[in-house]
Amino acid sequence: MTIGPAIYIFYTSFRNASVLGGSGRFVGLQNYETALTDPATQQAFLWTLLFVAGAVALEMVLGLALALPLAQQTRANKVASALMLLPFAVTPAVGAMIFRQLVNPNYGWVTHYLQVLGFPANLDLLGNPVGAWAVLFALDLWQWTPFVALILMAGVQSLPAEPKEAAMVDGANKWQILRYITLPGLVPFLAIALVLRTIQAFKTFDSFKIVTNGGPGNSTEMINLAIHRIGLQSFNIGLACALGVLLLIVLLLLVPAIERVIGRRADPEEM
Repeated sequence: MTIGPAIYIFYTSFRNASVLGGSGRFVGLQNYETALTDPATQQAFLWTLLFVAGAVALEMVLGLALALPLAQQTRANKVASALMLLPFAVTPAVGAMIFRQLVNPNYGWVTHYLQVLGFPANLDLLGNPVGAWAVLFALDLWQWTPFVALILMAGVQSLPAEPKEAAMVDGANKWQILRYITLPGLVPFLAIALVLRTIQAFKTFDSFKIVTNGGPGNSTEMINLAIHRIGLQSFNIGLACALGVLLLIVLLLLVPAIERVIGRRADPEEM
């Protein structure tokens, strides 16, 4: 179920295959040239990179901010940790449909409270690129920040207490303890959360498809939506497969680079 489709995608990326026209003929690197030079696909790659960088960075910061206080073993924190799992447990498609209704300009709760705060009545957030991106970022943060927080919370709980106690005896404040003891000890857990979230963010499709479908216009069209549009709406399977291979190459280059950078920081000889 993995190797077979992968071979088919790689093979088809060198052909002008179409859903309506069979396997097509061999065209060499023509599909890759089109994918790299077409302004629409270039913009889709750019939006994808910006979304992944922004969403993952915010989720790492918010996840750490949640993990530090929730790491303390108290009854309230255990309840909070259980509740924090709820967004992560919701199917992405269901979460996207809920958010779409919340920002509905006619009856959405978000629209209503924005009007209470002084924004225009019946504000259509999804009708402009800035509002649409704000909704998509909010949805992704709501869905995946708990995932990051749980990984980092486990990391905080696994840290030995002796270095912190020694630092407190020496007069270190909370910020110094966080910077010089907690964060260096969390580097392996930060690496795990960062790599997993980066891969998952590149695979995001459901929320964009349901909430905006790439609109307004193509201002929120990620590369996965572009692949869907080209392959299953324009029926150009060869070009869609070429885009999929290029996305795979980006991940193959990016993820090891992230692991090397963070792994170097985790190595005591490099710190």
